[in-house]
Amino acid sequence: MTYAPAERFEISRVLSRTFGVIARNFPVFAGLALILSGLPSLSLQVYQLGVLTPTGLGAIAPFGLTWIISILSSTLLQAALIHGTVSDLNGRPASLGDCLQTAIRNLLPLIGVGLATSVAMLFGFLFFIVPGLFLALSLCVSAPAQVVEGRGVFEAIGRSSDLTRNHRGAILLLFMLFAVSFVILRGLLEIVPLSLAVASIADDIRKLVVTPVFEALSALVGAAGIASIYFELRTIKEGVGVEALARAFD
Repeated sequence: MTYAPAERFEISRVLSRTFGVIARNFPVFAGLALILSGLPSLSLQVYQLGVLTPTGLGAIAPFGLTWIISILSSTLLQAALIHGTVSDLNGRPASLGDCLQTAIRNLLPLIGVGLATSVAMLFGFLFFIVPGLFLALSLCVSAPAQVVEGRGVFEAIGRSSDLTRNHRGAILLLFMLFAVSFVILRGLLEIVPLSLAVASIADDIRKLVVTPVFEALSALVGAAGIASIYFELRTIKEGVGVEALARAFD
């Protein structure tokens, strides 16, 4: 299957692909999100609630360990969902085994991409919000470029900058739509169950149920969305479909 170059970046097309991929692969994607995002978030909330109460210098260890696990698990989840999204768009149902295998294979380089882009955006925001926002938009598809094309850290960053050029305004609008949706979703997740709870345990429910579930859903939609943006950019700029992204399936 070959795709002709599209005229412009279509937000509706990206949204349709994102939620279509999630719907078609919901058991696999939801399972990955709950295990690799929900559980680390839950463990952090349990620690912060004081269920784990070490003393002295040892008190630092659980938090530090949880933080490290969170970084590793979020990176694995991002890689797994990017692979699953690209696989689905290529006409293959997302396989749990393939997603995890790809995630493990790309763990270290994707951590490098995350660190490099985070440092770049941090310096951008330190100078002013506009440079930071520009860098965030420019580098937003660095992770898919690394996972799908097998590029090195700085190659993936450069690739993202090239792909997003001339389309960052549309990507910004899409991010704003996602942000508003996440705010509404968070509100619904908190209002509905907490309105039925006893006031004394409402805060515990929020921390132990709402926060982990919200973070898992956010990670799921975010990773699938970024992969869909990457696919859209490849399509409109290069006129290729995901069959040209064969390295993801090697």
